[in-house]
Amino acid sequence: MDIDFGAIATVAWVGFVAAVGVVLLYTLGLRLLGTGQPVDAGGERTQYSEETPRSGHTPAAAVVGAWTCFAVCGAAALFGIWLTIPQFHQ
Repeated sequence: MDIDFGAIATVAWVGFVAAVGVVLLYTLGLRLLGTGQPVDAGGERTQYSEETPRSGHTPAAAVVGAWTCFAVCGAAALFGIWLTIPQFHQ
């Protein structure tokens, strides 16, 4: 019985890169949603200790980018489920 350790290493590497990529995309989506730090009445940035409910404005492009990142993460998760369950691709 021969074990192809190269194939095992390839699968492990691809899995690691895919997992890190999905986590980075999700983090980028969260960061994009966090743009638009609250500002005070004078237009100056507030200190974190003074923050109240968000008064800043998140740009529309950032919201679209964030939801695109979340959609790609969801698609990657669904693709992984599709690959795992053999009844889906017979």
